[in-house]
Parts: sequence; structure tokens; C-alpha cells
Amino acid sequence: MKKEYIMVMVKMVAMSVIAAVILGGLYIPTQAQLKIYQEEQRQLALVDVLPVADHFEAVKSGEETLYYQAFDASNNLVGYCFFHDQPGSQDTITLAGGVDTEYTVTGVKIMTHAETPGLGAFIDKLSFTDQFKGVAVDDLMLSKNGGAIDAISGATVSSQAVIDGIHVMIGEIKAN
Repeated sequence: MKKEYIMVMVKMVAMSVIAAVILGGLYIPTQAQLKIYQEEQRQLALVDVLPVADHFEAVKSGEETLYYQAFDASNNLVGYCFFHDQPGSQDTITLAGGVDTEYTVTGVKIMTHAETPGLGAFIDKLSFTDQFKGVAVDDLMLSKNGGAIDAISGATVSSQAVIDGIHVMIGEIKAN
């Protein structure tokens, strides 16, 4: 009986080691491909949030990208784009945003979030993000506070988090 028990344990350990080696071998190339995909999505998001731009130049502090300057085909500055991680109701919301040179919002895109399904998760819907287009920085607040943005019903914290994230980045752009 004891010998059978030992053989079962040896087989289980061997299978676990084999599975770990296979998963480890797949992890590295998968992570490299994931980084390429994420960078492609970031580049597409820049175009989504500031469609009049022809090309973008990163404004950096050391190795960290703070935001992007957006230029038209004639190399005229047409605005700024950014990515920002903002605490939401459930977890971090990663958003992309664009503003013109007068700091009027040109677009907002929610890159990732883990907000409550059926409530805060609606922050990534066009019905929410499209209301930001054309909104001046002074009107960038919830309508219940006199602004131009209607909160998602039952998800005021998530809605406010997106607005706060945009304000943080506009402040950072203005400071630089």
C-alpha cells in the first residue's frame, strides 16, 4: 500500500514538473507578443483620441513618457495625448485622452478597467466616452455639479474617476 502511494506521488510530481516546464516555455514568447500588442493598441488609441494628428512625439522625463505632443502633416502642434492610470471604484482605470492646444477634449478611450459589471463597466461604452468630445476644461465635470458630463447611473465614482484622470493629465501638460 505504501509503495503504491509513493508511486502515485512520484507520478503527480513528475506531471506537475512537466506542466510547469511547458507553461514556463510558453510564457516568455507570449509575454513578448503581448507587449507588442499593447504598444500597437496604445498607438491606435493616440489616433482615436486626437484624429486630426498626423504623428506624435513623446515628452519624457528620463525614461518615463509623460504625454505626447500631436502634430499635423505640416508639423504644427495640434494638441496633446496621454495615458493615465486613475484609481476607480474597484481597481485602476487606464485611460487614453486627447486635448487640443486650447485644452478642449478631443477624445477619451478607456484602455483597461475592472469596474463593476453592469454599472461602472459602462465607462468604456461610446455613449459615455463620446460626451467628452468638444468639452472645455472648465466644463469637464459631472452635470450634477454644473458640468457637461452625465454620470453613468449607479456608477458616479467610476464616472468621476475618468474626469479626475483627465484633469490630472491636463494639469501635468500645462505644468510642462
